[in-house]
Amino acid sequence: MHLFSVPCGDMTARYEHDASSGAVGLSLVPAALDGVDRPEGGVEPLVQLSVVGDRSVDLWSQGATLRNRSTTRALALSAHRVERGEDGVTITVELLAPDGLRADHVLRWRRGEPCVEIETSATNGTDRPLTLQLLGSFCLDGIPAAGAPADTVVHRVRGGWSSEGALTSQDLHALGLEGWPREALRVERYGQLGTMPVRGHAPCVVVEDRGAGAVWGAVLCWPGSWQIELYRRGGALSVAGGLADGDAGHWRRTLEPGETFTAPRAWLTTDVLRGPEPGEEEASPDRGAGGEPRGGPDALHRHAVDGCFRRLVAMQDARGPRDRATEYELPAVVNEFATTWGRPTHDRMVEMAERLAGTPVKYLVVDAGWYAGGHGDWDRVKADAFPDGLAATAKAVHEHGMVLGLWVEAETCDEHSTAFSLTDHLLHRDGVPVTAGQRRFWDLRQPRTAALLLDRIASLVTDHGIGYLKIDYNEPLGAGCDGAESPGEGLRRQVAATLDFYAALRARLPDVVVENCASGGHRLEPATMSVSDVASFSDAMEGVHLPIVAADTNRLVPGARSLVWAVPRTGDTPRELVYKLASGLLGRFCLSGDFLELDAEQWRLTAEALDVYGRARSALASGEWRRYGPPTGGYRRPTGWQGFVRTTADGSAALVVLHAFAEPPTTPVAVPLPPGPAFTAAASLPSRGAVPSVEGRTLRWLPPAEFSATAVWLRRAPVPAS
Repeated sequence: MHLFSVPCGDMTARYEHDASSGAVGLSLVPAALDGVDRPEGGVEPLVQLSVVGDRSVDLWSQGATLRNRSTTRALALSAHRVERGEDGVTITVELLAPDGLRADHVLRWRRGEPCVEIETSATNGTDRPLTLQLLGSFCLDGIPAAGAPADTVVHRVRGGWSSEGALTSQDLHALGLEGWPREALRVERYGQLGTMPVRGHAPCVVVEDRGAGAVWGAVLCWPGSWQIELYRRGGALSVAGGLADGDAGHWRRTLEPGETFTAPRAWLTTDVLRGPEPGEEEASPDRGAGGEPRGGPDALHRHAVDGCFRRLVAMQDARGPRDRATEYELPAVVNEFATTWGRPTHDRMVEMAERLAGTPVKYLVVDAGWYAGGHGDWDRVKADAFPDGLAATAKAVHEHGMVLGLWVEAETCDEHSTAFSLTDHLLHRDGVPVTAGQRRFWDLRQPRTAALLLDRIASLVTDHGIGYLKIDYNEPLGAGCDGAESPGEGLRRQVAATLDFYAALRARLPDVVVENCASGGHRLEPATMSVSDVASFSDAMEGVHLPIVAADTNRLVPGARSLVWAVPRTGDTPRELVYKLASGLLGRFCLSGDFLELDAEQWRLTAEALDVYGRARSALASGEWRRYGPPTGGYRRPTGWQGFVRTTADGSAALVVLHAFAEPPTTPVAVPLPPGPAFTAAASLPSRGAVPSVEGRTLRWLPPAEFSATAVWLRRAPVPAS
């Protein structure tokens, strides 16, 4: 039975009530398809909840899922309300079990946002303690899956060191989610254990159903252990996610009578499944330069799928920090790690500032290697490298118009530090300090420990005139820690305390820009980004796959907040140098490498890249992007080509970055340009030689060689006066 529907911008939230089972379900549909009937099948409960001691209900579900157990089945509709205001809408659904256990589902939509936010909580209304082993953040019902298995495709984002953001797409058959239409249960559960949430998979999913003509997306706002479950019985597909549960994440949480627990937030969205726009067919991802089919039919829909990821990522800008004024300027960054390889000095930093004066570079970051002893103490600077202290370096850098940045790894300490032996302040597992390689972990759940570390880092920054803080994280915590009723709950509390710590650090340092780095991009998720200004896209600072990863990670973090390496070397040919510099234009330009030793021609090209970046920053800010080109065939020796187009919010300009890999096409590649008045090239990299040509709404480029690149900043041609 249809309960009620609520418009949420270009989406509609539908609530269904199954009178026979008592279940209440949520489906989300594009407003344009609001009149389409819900797929046949039972209602999947919008709150998935399990307590220790309940029983499985579905056949063969033991060990596969904790969904739909007896506790969830006992929840019945108690009340619901819809609160509308000028800023949006809030929907609350209250569910109650006979023993007094209550579950609350809250959906919020703010006007202008492309996603809804869902928060789920459980309250123990009984007279005895209850131990949760599952409380999902969301459960989305009603995704049609009754057609051919190939019509429903699940898109996930893989993540690994220096290989973040890769899209993997599988239909229902490949996922093993066909089964008999009624009784057989099929579950695909995936996630991550520990404190690097983008190691393995990122905490997000996009489901495309070509029969329904729609696409759905969800992302969890959580940097700890998580899971997403694809669940199918009958003709519909259900997607749920949240904290990794008792089976997958060693998680138990005891609620005393009257106590409430709230799961991490999730963002959900839906959109109409659109095919390639006019002019895009020639450059569609499944076709080579001459238009021949390549890559299979799934690639035809990549633009629509990436559009769904853009909606999810746009929420980070809508909800992210906007309190650092310089971040509106999107300045470039220089990080010296690939310049000195851990041996920074005062003289080198000043030399860099002298060379970079007058460029769009604002922040000059001293990476690892500036401190004496081990990391974690943060009380001594290497005297031989910085004889007058970091404050003197910050002052000298400021005289050249730049701000000094500093690397710290805040949550850990290494065996060379005094902190390593302060075991009362460190996390334990099975009664002994958690030790990973040379690192141990601060117990930020302890107020005294968090205060000690906060004071130490804040003093380091303020005493030395630091204006940019790169916070790194290079070891995951693992499955959990002591100090709670389960290792997974110990980890959850540590993660929550870590987010609180970074929020407090930002409040303590209101003008300091904070970079989120976790061995590159292992924390490219919304909760960590909510306490950060920018993020390192990856540690892929060198290698021919760098531009591929830089483009891929736009599915996880806004380009305006994604620092992308450009690492020139003195031995680079002009072609190799442009390939690297163009990669930096795929996000926030982050220069490193041998730029101090480049010859005049090499520095000219580097300065040109910085000039193009300075002009094109407004395209980064809009969040709009399109990617073109065939499948690249991997990282070690990618083939074909890649085109990446960013447009400004008003459509008046666009940045196009093109890379050719091994076996590039021998005929010009064609990249469609946004509709409207004609574009002309206002700047390019390189500025000399053959550059792409604008032909109507198409940019054409003939790659001169393998592993070459170019970038063009396009502006609309002036409209002649009448």
